[in-house]
Amino acid sequence: MPGGADAPSAAMMADHLAGETEELLENLEGTVARLALAYRSCTPDAEDQAMDDEAFAWVQQSLEDISATLRGLTLGRAAEDDVAAPTPLSRATELA
Repeated sequence: MPGGADAPSAAMMADHLAGETEELLENLEGTVARLALAYRSCTPDAEDQAMDDEAFAWVQQSLEDISATLRGLTLGRAAEDDVAAPTPLSRATELA
């Protein structure tokens, strides 16, 4: 059964891992960009440079897609948590 007593600790772990993943992806994007520049500077043939540029652009786009997907999962979970959070009794009596 989902949830239960372990749900808060699992949510904390998920938040931590989401932040860690975002940091790793940002680092990887920067590394791939530097690698693309290195390849470009040591590839004299214009046709080969164009092929490399296209390949690195595809890699960067893929990393952006992964990052956006993970952010969407995190936001979706946060929205579900907001909906699932019960209204405290004191707040419910204030609204009545």
